[in-house]
Amino acid sequence: MSPFAPRGDRSLRVIVTELAVAASYDEVITFEQLGKALSLDPASDQGRTRIRQAVTAARPTLLRDRRRVLVSDRGVGYRVGRPGEFAGVAEQHRDRGQRQISRALAVIEHAPEADMTSDELRRHRAVGLVVRNLNNRLTDAEQRLDTLETLMHELMYGPPRPVIPGELDKM
Repeated sequence: MSPFAPRGDRSLRVIVTELAVAASYDEVITFEQLGKALSLDPASDQGRTRIRQAVTAARPTLLRDRRRVLVSDRGVGYRVGRPGEFAGVAEQHRDRGQRQISRALAVIEHAPEADMTSDELRRHRAVGLVVRNLNNRLTDAEQRLDTLETLMHELMYGPPRPVIPGELDKM
């Protein structure tokens, strides 16, 4: 059964969305609460899987239409993220994307080009060019972001104080 399958006149996704909208920031919606609302057994593997699928299906709508995020609270359920957490959630998505691009780059770099036909090699090199360019752009953007964060920190708190090994910080 999909997360769009109805429970009565509402889909599982809609039920999760309604629960999250009714909750306040930082409130935890437990697997038990979700299971009860979705008529699923949160203690079973199948029930947990269906709950996770419904939450995954609800997340885009929650973000786009209700400006809410659900943050996983391992083993407990999901917490409605505070507004200040959105940047952290975005960074987690970016990090996962960067890891996937790194994996794609490894596949391109270690492929057996000598065993490819000319058409396969041409496609492989074209995809490799795209993946390398994307990786380079992301790396460059990450370096720029690090530089901006350092500058912002220095503007807000002043330059970093020197630390002398073996000496206690006097402040």
